[in-house]
Amino acid sequence: MDRFKTAGFFRRYFAQVLDTFINMSVSIVPFFVLVFSAVATYIKSPMELNPLSLVLPIVLLFLMPIFIFFYSWYFTHKFGGTVGKLLFGLRIVDENGVYIDKATAFWRITVGYTISSGFLGLGYLWAFRKKEDLTWHDRFFGTKVLTVGKPIWGIAALVLFKILFIVLLVNFLTGVLPQFLSIPSIVPALELGYTQPAL
Repeated sequence: MDRFKTAGFFRRYFAQVLDTFINMSVSIVPFFVLVFSAVATYIKSPMELNPLSLVLPIVLLFLMPIFIFFYSWYFTHKFGGTVGKLLFGLRIVDENGVYIDKATAFWRITVGYTISSGFLGLGYLWAFRKKEDLTWHDRFFGTKVLTVGKPIWGIAALVLFKILFIVLLVNFLTGVLPQFLSIPSIVPALELGYTQPAL
C-alpha cells in the first residue's frame, strides 16, 4: 500500500463523526426508546408494566459499550477500519502496509485512544503535522491511516445520518416530548381527595 497517501486530520475527523452517528444509532437511540416506552406504559397503567422493560434499558446501557468495542476491534484488524473509516476510503495499516494484528488493534483502541484523548485531544491534533499525518496512537503503535478510495460514500452516509438525526429531533421536540410533558402527574396532590380538616 505504499502508493497510497496518509489521511489528513479532517478526513479522519469526519470518518470518526460518522462512526459516532452509527454507534449512537445502535446504542443510545434504542436505549431512549425502551426508557420512554416503559415510562409511558407505567403512567398509563402501572399494573401493565412488565418488570423486564425496566431491566432491558439498564442491560443495554452496559452491554452496548462492550459491543461497540468488540465491533471496532474486529473491524479494525479484519478490514482495516470501522464502517465510518471504510466508507470514507480509509484503511489502518502497520509500518509494512498490511492490516494490523489483533493485539495491536486492541492496544491502539484502548491505550492509544486514551493517550491521544488526553491533554485536550492534543494526540489527535498531532495529525495536523503534515509530514506524516500521524496521531499519537499511530506513533506509539506503528500504524498509519491511508486514503485508498474516495470519500463519497462516507459523505453521503454522514449527510443521511444528519438529516435523519434532525428529523428525529424535530419529531421528538414537537411530538413525543410535548405529549410526555402533558401527561398529568401520577399522584397529584389535588387528586388525593385531600381536604382541609374541619375546625
